[in-house]
Amino acid sequence: MQLTGLSIILPVRNIAGEISGILRSIASQADYLNAEYIVVDMGSTDQTVLEAVQLIKELKLRGYVIQNGNGSVSAALNTGIQKSGGEYITFIFARRLYRDFMKGYFDTAQKTKADFVFGSISESDAKFAERRVISKVVKRATGADYVKEIIRGNVHIDISAIMIRHKFITQKQIHFNENCAYGYAEEFVFRCLLAAETIVQSPTIIMRDNVFELKRGKLEKVGNHIFQHTDAMLRIADIIKTDFSDNDELAQVITYKKLPLTVMHGVDVMLKEGNGYSAIHGYLKVAGYDKLLVTGKQTDKELKRRILFWNVVPWIYQPK
Repeated sequence: MQLTGLSIILPVRNIAGEISGILRSIASQADYLNAEYIVVDMGSTDQTVLEAVQLIKELKLRGYVIQNGNGSVSAALNTGIQKSGGEYITFIFARRLYRDFMKGYFDTAQKTKADFVFGSISESDAKFAERRVISKVVKRATGADYVKEIIRGNVHIDISAIMIRHKFITQKQIHFNENCAYGYAEEFVFRCLLAAETIVQSPTIIMRDNVFELKRGKLEKVGNHIFQHTDAMLRIADIIKTDFSDNDELAQVITYKKLPLTVMHGVDVMLKEGNGYSAIHGYLKVAGYDKLLVTGKQTDKELKRRILFWNVVPWIYQPK
């Protein structure tokens, strides 16, 4: 029986014209990894499903297409996880493709038995990661360390270029929040990091695939649904409060940096969509998000300035 090394999960909707290039690009990366391809369709009304089925057959890939109904991306990803049988899992998104990372990641995962693997963004980053992979002396950073540095902007981890051990997320019962359309990816990554025992940065440098990547069209207005991202971070804050109660620095970073930053991002989105200052202030107060606009030592000067202007002279405030 052939063991599956990697499960590649691809949620799709109405990309009949792009699915061929995307699958071919992925397949070229996954050669010799004993990969399976799980395409989860989210209610396509074009020929996406047919094109995907035909291409899987044409390329002789081990995989299938699941029609998951007209649901969310989160629901599609959860279905893919449930159906996957690989030792490791990676997620592919048509609008954010990376090239030539899978083999390097998988090699790193096999060498280190990592729960969670992410990539490098520069040559210096890659050299540092290589030393950490082969060293038995250098102490690896914890998940709490990574969360802090992601929030501070010092570490970059993109859900479109990660690899996760299947047994790890099933044992820890980690899944995507299906009621969250904004912030679900960051919440999932943070949950993985906070639960993982072995997190490894691969020396593989990640690069965007601008050739096959689906170009973004005109975005629909999201309104106050954007604050689902804040709710996602509040759930992470609850995990930190419960499981990392002795980590004051982590608690302060989430409280005085991430939460107010996420609220202000929501404010910016609503302002750009044409909502009035008074209406947004009223919504924040009713929803309780205004109480998250607190500052402390972990709040940078720029964020403090934004919060001050928004609270005191909102008619002068300019969204980022």
